[in-house]
Amino acid sequence: MALGLGPIHRSLDLLAIWAESQLRREPQLAEFSSRAELACFGPLPPLPPAPPLAGIWCAPSPRPLACDDQIVVHATPAGIGRRGTVLLVPPWKIARPGLVRGYRRLLARVGFDVWLVCPPHHLERAAPGTRSGEAFISLDLARFRATFEQFVVELRTCVALAAKRGPVGLIGLSLGGLIGAFAATSPERLDFVAVIAPAHLALTLAETGIGRRYRHLAALAGSALPDNSGIAEVLAPFDPGARAPTARNIFVAVGLHDRIVPAAGPLALARAWDVRPALYSRGHMSLLFFCRALRRDLVRFMSASVQSPCNPSVPRRGQNH
Repeated sequence: MALGLGPIHRSLDLLAIWAESQLRREPQLAEFSSRAELACFGPLPPLPPAPPLAGIWCAPSPRPLACDDQIVVHATPAGIGRRGTVLLVPPWKIARPGLVRGYRRLLARVGFDVWLVCPPHHLERAAPGTRSGEAFISLDLARFRATFEQFVVELRTCVALAAKRGPVGLIGLSLGGLIGAFAATSPERLDFVAVIAPAHLALTLAETGIGRRYRHLAALAGSALPDNSGIAEVLAPFDPGARAPTARNIFVAVGLHDRIVPAAGPLALARAWDVRPALYSRGHMSLLFFCRALRRDLVRFMSASVQSPCNPSVPRRGQNH
């Protein structure tokens, strides 16, 4: 799409941010003291039985934060000519599985079983009376860290289960792309990982309307977020680029007009992992949900990944668009 349509793509993102800002939220006290590295890459506990080919599957979380915490997977079987399994990690605050129906249909049509992996506090995992995903992000960094680490371990468990059935890949969208990027550095080696506009927490807090909203919530609670350099420092453990990838093939998609995840974040990840980013003249929302070129490129990338695995130490490079 022509660069001249950039204002439209940016406007879609700004509209999404504005709509979120209209919803009432309780003040949040900012507690940004913990700076330790994430602790979610140790040995996995015994694996549960694998999900069925179709339907909703649940199993106890391998790292529960509450007594009834469960992994939840929505499974869709592959069409003709099964080639493996793809874990689909949705964006923050996904309200219903149908919002990523297009990805599920595409992946199944080209031969992959699809496991839509439900993040903590989303969909069926949201507490009664709360919005899907609302409780995932917290200005209490210790609480957010615990939730983040829980989901990384759950993804690793799903990778280990899916690997028993053959090749396994992961596609992560936005915040799901950030967490999926950490899964791409885990001991369970994925055949391919595609992260689409992977979230960069420090840049989003520092440079977008989402960050301004969280600063306001912190101020209402009588606290304050660090300045931009301080935010980057305390959120450094949430940068997957500081870890070495183990995934055999990597694809990083960047929206050049993104106003939710500034392009500098995904570009930095691609640079850290020595992967040529795939660049699209899109915003955040239009890249995730309305980009045919991205979906064509994903199909080519996945097909090449399962047919001709490359050297694990040299991630397959993307292409510019």
